[in-house]
Amino acid sequence: MKLLTEERKIILKGPLSDLNRIATRRDKLVEGLTSGKVALVEADIKEIRHEADRNQSLLKASLTGLQAAKAMLAEQHQTATTMGTYTDSGERLEAPLKRGLKDRVV
Repeated sequence: MKLLTEERKIILKGPLSDLNRIATRRDKLVEGLTSGKVALVEADIKEIRHEADRNQSLLKASLTGLQAAKAMLAEQHQTATTMGTYTDSGERLEAPLKRGLKDRVV
């Protein structure tokens, strides 16, 4: 349980790269459980499953947030590097700007 709590703290506070640090410990524990070297009562198994499911949900939410941020940054880059206009029929036309983002005066 301590390992899953540590994993949860890393997921919530970061950096996510610290998850690699505990992965080896987690793998050894899982190996011990699956090989029968470590015996647990049903209540412990349910608690571990609950904590693991919660961490998985947090990781999925983190991934969703990262993907949304990536999409937003790509959209902002597209907006900053192209100029859009519309034809008389309402069709959108985009033309790349000749200057890059580095050439812009802020």
